[in-house]
Amino acid sequence: MSSWADLWNALTGIGTLALAVATFCVIVQGQRQRRDAERQHCDRFKPICLLAPYGGVDAWNRRGAMLEATPPTPDNPSCGTVAIRCVLRNVGVGPALNLRLKFRFLDMNGWSSEPWELSPLGAGEACGSEAAPLLVPFPIHERFNQTDFATLTGKPWEIWLEYEDVFGRQFQSIHRKAPFNSDPSTFIWQAARPGQEPKATMLPIPWFTYHKGPMP
Repeated sequence: MSSWADLWNALTGIGTLALAVATFCVIVQGQRQRRDAERQHCDRFKPICLLAPYGGVDAWNRRGAMLEATPPTPDNPSCGTVAIRCVLRNVGVGPALNLRLKFRFLDMNGWSSEPWELSPLGAGEACGSEAAPLLVPFPIHERFNQTDFATLTGKPWEIWLEYEDVFGRQFQSIHRKAPFNSDPSTFIWQAARPGQEPKATMLPIPWFTYHKGPMP
Protein backbone atom coordinates (compact mmCIF):
# COMPACT_ATOMS: atom_id res chain seq x y z
CA MET A 1 0.00 0.00 0.00
CA SER A 2 2.86 2.36 0.80
CA SER A 3 4.12 2.08 -2.78
CA TRP A 4 0.71 3.22 -4.10
CA ALA A 5 0.69 6.06 -1.60
CA ASP A 6 4.17 7.09 -2.63
CA LEU A 7 3.14 6.94 -6.30
CA TRP A 8 0.03 8.98 -5.61
CA ASN A 9 2.04 11.58 -3.71
CA ALA A 10 4.55 11.76 -6.55
CA LEU A 11 1.80 12.23 -9.13
CA THR A 12 0.16 14.85 -6.93
CA GLY A 13 3.48 16.67 -6.64
CA ILE A 14 3.99 16.57 -10.40
CA GLY A 15 0.47 17.85 -10.96
CA THR A 16 0.97 20.66 -8.48
CA LEU A 17 4.25 21.62 -10.13
CA ALA A 18 2.68 21.52 -13.59
CA LEU A 19 -0.20 23.69 -12.37
CA ALA A 20 2.26 26.17 -10.88
CA VAL A 21 4.22 26.31 -14.14
CA ALA A 22 1.04 26.77 -16.16
CA THR A 23 -0.12 29.54 -13.80
CA PHE A 24 3.26 31.28 -14.12
CA CYS A 25 3.08 31.06 -17.91
CA VAL A 26 -0.43 32.53 -17.90
CA ILE A 27 0.73 35.42 -15.67
CA VAL A 28 3.77 36.13 -17.87
CA GLN A 29 1.64 35.95 -21.02
CA GLY A 30 -0.89 38.35 -19.47
CA GLN A 31 1.82 40.81 -18.51
CA ARG A 32 3.27 40.65 -22.03
CA GLN A 33 -0.15 41.24 -23.55
CA ARG A 34 -0.74 44.22 -21.25
CA ARG A 35 2.63 45.72 -22.20
CA ASP A 36 1.86 45.19 -25.89
CA ALA A 37 -1.54 46.80 -25.44
CA GLU A 38 -0.02 49.76 -23.58
CA ARG A 39 2.64 50.21 -26.27
CA GLN A 40 0.04 50.05 -29.03
CA HIS A 41 -2.08 52.59 -27.16
CA CYS A 42 0.91 54.95 -26.79
CA ASP A 43 1.87 54.49 -30.46
CA ARG A 44 -1.57 55.82 -31.44
CA PHE A 45 -0.32 59.21 -30.18
CA LYS A 46 3.28 59.08 -31.46
CA PRO A 47 4.56 62.30 -33.10
CA ILE A 48 7.12 62.32 -35.93
CA CYS A 49 8.51 65.78 -36.69
CA LEU A 50 10.78 66.61 -39.61
CA LEU A 51 12.09 69.50 -41.66
CA ALA A 52 10.86 68.98 -45.22
CA PRO A 53 12.45 70.87 -48.14
CA TYR A 54 9.96 73.11 -49.93
CA GLY A 55 9.96 70.99 -53.07
CA GLY A 56 9.70 67.75 -51.10
CA VAL A 57 13.01 66.51 -52.52
CA ASP A 58 16.25 66.07 -50.57
CA ALA A 59 18.64 68.83 -51.68
CA TRP A 60 21.49 66.30 -51.23
CA ASN A 61 24.75 68.10 -52.15
CA ARG A 62 22.99 71.50 -51.77
CA ARG A 63 21.79 70.97 -48.22
CA GLY A 64 23.97 73.87 -47.11
CA ALA A 65 21.79 76.24 -49.14
CA MET A 66 18.85 75.40 -46.89
CA LEU A 67 20.24 77.75 -44.23
CA GLU A 68 20.68 81.50 -44.42
CA ALA A 69 22.33 83.43 -41.60
CA THR A 70 21.55 87.10 -40.89
CA PRO A 71 24.16 88.75 -38.65
CA PRO A 72 23.26 90.64 -35.48
CA THR A 73 22.01 94.18 -35.80
CA PRO A 74 23.16 97.22 -33.80
CA ASP A 75 19.86 97.04 -31.92
CA ASN A 76 20.56 93.46 -30.87
CA PRO A 77 24.31 92.77 -31.19
CA SER A 78 24.23 89.58 -29.12
CA CYS A 79 21.88 87.57 -31.34
CA GLY A 80 21.81 86.68 -35.04
CA THR A 81 19.06 84.95 -36.99
CA VAL A 82 19.14 81.70 -38.96
CA ALA A 83 16.48 81.07 -41.60
CA ILE A 84 15.73 77.39 -42.21
CA ARG A 85 14.29 77.01 -45.69
CA CYS A 86 12.13 74.01 -44.87
CA VAL A 87 8.63 73.29 -43.67
CA LEU A 88 8.45 71.92 -40.14
CA ARG A 89 5.88 69.11 -40.23
CA ASN A 90 4.45 66.66 -37.74
CA VAL A 91 3.66 63.62 -39.87
CA GLY A 92 2.89 61.47 -36.83
CA VAL A 93 -0.45 60.64 -35.24
CA GLY A 94 -0.07 62.60 -32.00
CA PRO A 95 0.95 66.09 -30.88
CA ALA A 96 4.62 66.99 -30.42
CA LEU A 97 5.04 68.66 -27.02
CA ASN A 98 8.07 70.46 -25.54
CA LEU A 99 9.34 70.84 -29.09
CA ARG A 100 12.85 72.29 -29.28
CA LEU A 101 15.37 72.93 -32.05
CA LYS A 102 19.14 73.09 -31.79
CA PHE A 103 22.21 73.08 -34.04
CA ARG A 104 25.17 70.74 -33.63
CA PHE A 105 28.54 71.49 -35.28
CA LEU A 106 30.87 68.59 -36.06
CA ASP A 107 33.91 70.85 -36.59
CA MET A 108 33.54 72.12 -33.01
CA ASN A 109 33.79 68.71 -31.32
CA GLY A 110 30.04 68.27 -31.63
CA TRP A 111 29.21 71.48 -29.77
CA SER A 112 25.47 72.18 -29.71
CA SER A 113 23.68 75.49 -29.57
CA GLU A 114 21.19 76.26 -26.86
CA PRO A 115 17.87 74.54 -27.64
CA TRP A 116 15.26 76.99 -28.91
CA GLU A 117 11.71 76.29 -27.77
CA LEU A 118 9.03 76.01 -30.44
CA SER A 119 5.27 75.90 -30.15
CA PRO A 120 3.62 72.47 -29.81
CA LEU A 121 2.79 70.93 -33.15
CA GLY A 122 -0.36 68.87 -33.52
CA ALA A 123 -0.65 65.78 -35.68
CA GLY A 124 -0.69 66.81 -39.33
CA GLU A 125 0.23 70.43 -38.55
CA ALA A 126 3.06 72.37 -40.18
CA CYS A 127 4.75 75.75 -39.85
CA GLY A 128 7.09 77.72 -42.07
CA SER A 129 6.79 78.30 -45.80
CA GLU A 130 8.76 79.63 -48.73
CA ALA A 131 7.13 83.03 -48.21
CA ALA A 132 7.68 82.93 -44.43
CA PRO A 133 10.65 80.66 -43.60
CA LEU A 134 11.41 79.46 -40.11
CA LEU A 135 13.50 82.10 -38.31
CA VAL A 136 15.57 80.87 -35.38
CA PRO A 137 17.34 83.35 -33.07
CA PHE A 138 21.01 82.41 -32.56
CA PRO A 139 22.83 83.85 -29.51
CA ILE A 140 26.38 85.13 -29.99
CA HIS A 141 28.84 84.51 -27.14
CA GLU A 142 32.39 83.40 -26.53
CA ARG A 143 31.61 79.76 -27.38
CA PHE A 144 30.12 80.83 -30.73
CA ASN A 145 31.37 84.27 -31.67
CA GLN A 146 30.82 86.64 -34.58
CA THR A 147 33.41 84.82 -36.73
CA ASP A 148 31.76 81.45 -36.11
CA PHE A 149 28.37 82.89 -36.97
CA ALA A 150 29.69 84.42 -40.21
CA THR A 151 30.76 80.93 -41.37
CA LEU A 152 27.75 79.07 -39.94
CA THR A 153 26.21 77.98 -43.25
CA GLY A 154 29.53 76.53 -44.42
CA LYS A 155 30.09 74.47 -41.27
CA PRO A 156 29.30 70.73 -41.10
CA TRP A 157 26.06 71.19 -39.18
CA GLU A 158 23.23 69.05 -37.94
CA ILE A 159 19.75 70.25 -36.97
CA TRP A 160 18.13 68.40 -34.08
CA LEU A 161 14.44 68.44 -33.19
CA GLU A 162 13.70 67.16 -29.69
CA TYR A 163 10.13 66.61 -28.51
CA GLU A 164 7.80 64.47 -26.39
CA ASP A 165 4.44 62.78 -26.79
CA VAL A 166 1.48 63.11 -24.41
CA PHE A 167 2.95 60.32 -22.26
CA GLY A 168 6.30 62.06 -21.81
CA ARG A 169 8.21 59.72 -24.12
CA GLN A 170 11.15 61.44 -25.82
CA PHE A 171 11.91 61.56 -29.55
CA GLN A 172 14.58 63.11 -31.77
CA SER A 173 14.66 63.95 -35.46
CA ILE A 174 18.14 64.64 -36.83
CA HIS A 175 18.85 66.40 -40.13
CA ARG A 176 22.38 66.29 -41.53
CA LYS A 177 24.09 68.58 -43.99
CA ALA A 178 26.71 66.04 -45.14
CA PRO A 179 25.47 63.96 -48.10
CA PHE A 180 28.11 61.24 -47.57
CA ASN A 181 29.84 59.57 -44.64
CA SER A 182 33.52 60.55 -44.86
CA ASP A 183 34.64 58.06 -42.18
CA PRO A 184 37.03 55.63 -43.97
CA SER A 185 35.87 52.77 -41.73
CA THR A 186 32.46 52.94 -43.43
CA PHE A 187 33.77 52.93 -47.02
CA ILE A 188 32.87 50.10 -49.39
CA TRP A 189 36.06 49.02 -51.17
CA GLN A 190 36.08 47.53 -54.65
CA ALA A 191 38.80 45.10 -55.63
CA ALA A 192 41.38 46.73 -57.88
CA ARG A 193 42.39 45.43 -61.27
CA PRO A 194 46.08 44.74 -61.86
CA GLY A 195 48.00 48.01 -61.97
CA GLN A 196 45.11 50.07 -60.53
CA GLU A 197 44.31 51.44 -57.10
CA PRO A 198 41.33 50.05 -55.17
CA LYS A 199 38.26 52.26 -55.33
CA ALA A 200 36.31 53.36 -52.29
CA THR A 201 32.60 54.21 -52.28
CA MET A 202 31.24 56.46 -49.55
CA LEU A 203 27.84 55.63 -48.14
CA PRO A 204 25.14 58.30 -48.45
CA ILE A 205 23.75 59.94 -45.32
CA PRO A 206 19.97 60.40 -45.23
CA TRP A 207 18.70 63.93 -44.68
CA PHE A 208 16.37 62.83 -41.89
CA THR A 209 16.65 60.13 -39.21
CA TYR A 210 14.17 59.44 -36.42
CA HIS A 211 15.06 58.23 -32.93
CA LYS A 212 13.00 57.20 -29.91
CA GLY A 213 14.26 57.72 -26.38
CA PRO A 214 16.84 60.13 -24.93
CA MET A 215 20.02 60.58 -26.94
CA PRO A 216 23.42 60.34 -25.21
